[in-house]
Amino acid sequence: MSSGATASRRYRGSTKESTSSKARAIESALMNKARQGKLTGRMKSATLAEFSLRFLDWVDGTRLEAKTKRYYHTGWKLLVKAPISKMRIGHVTTDEAEVLRFDHSPANANCAFRTLRRMLGKAAEWGLIGSAPRIKLLKEEGRSTIIDAESAVKLLAVAKQPLRDVAMIVLDCGMRPSEVFEARWENVDWDNEVIFVPRGKTKRSRRFIPMSNRVRKALLARRGGQTSGWIFPSDSGSGHTITVAKAFQTARKDAGLPQGDRAVLRAACVRHTAHGVNRGYFPGVRAMGHSSVQTAMIYQHPDLERVRSVMDSDATEIRSRHNSRHKAVA
Repeated sequence: MSSGATASRRYRGSTKESTSSKARAIESALMNKARQGKLTGRMKSATLAEFSLRFLDWVDGTRLEAKTKRYYHTGWKLLVKAPISKMRIGHVTTDEAEVLRFDHSPANANCAFRTLRRMLGKAAEWGLIGSAPRIKLLKEEGRSTIIDAESAVKLLAVAKQPLRDVAMIVLDCGMRPSEVFEARWENVDWDNEVIFVPRGKTKRSRRFIPMSNRVRKALLARRGGQTSGWIFPSDSGSGHTITVAKAFQTARKDAGLPQGDRAVLRAACVRHTAHGVNRGYFPGVRAMGHSSVQTAMIYQHPDLERVRSVMDSDATEIRSRHNSRHKAVA
């Protein structure tokens, strides 16, 4: 066999050294021998599952944002259930990745594909494989579903806590679900009736958001004298982050809202129904923290007062129309 063919092999083994500096020196020497075709023996590459230990350890030790770290951990939880997790990283190809199938949405599958792509990219960077194969992503459709006023009333009527309060804040204030999950009591300004969002999805996410009357009442009832900590703490004991995905699906079904892939009503879709935005009220869009709006404008209190006024008037109008329809049917 030619030296070129030998250099293209995948090798795996232990340096049998407990000191990292000595292990790296030996690793470097072995890599040089492999390139020169002087390394004998057939050392197998690690399986994807074995390599995941090193990869996730790298993820946790980097300066990546917390949500990015969670994203890769979630992606691996999807991959570990697939047969590809038992394959050796040197054998993973584009074709092997294309036959992978994951439940739920394309976004869910892409979480796994992006994780796989990053894993193989690091394996190539670390010299464990020659090059990373191309991993194709699925096409994700943008969220176009809007929950109308009547559907919003039905949803809140059947939603259980904490989903009901989360959905109400998303609906009235236009906050992203992730922003609500990470909201803290320290960020609530009761005197000015606003919620401060210190960070979010975009650079414009740092903003003040007015509370509607019903959101203020809901938060006061939930507060219980607290002045610090998470507004929506987790009960799992694994951190403060909560999830309402399953509860949202249940409430959607109980409310009789459309089912199926073409009418998926996600929690984020409630945000796009925020009062004032549907009416073309642009200060409402600024309060939602979209990146296309100038940063300074999101801190103008006159705008926030006008947005709050629209929120409350819309909420009153929705309840009035809903009650009128019920009386007419009766």
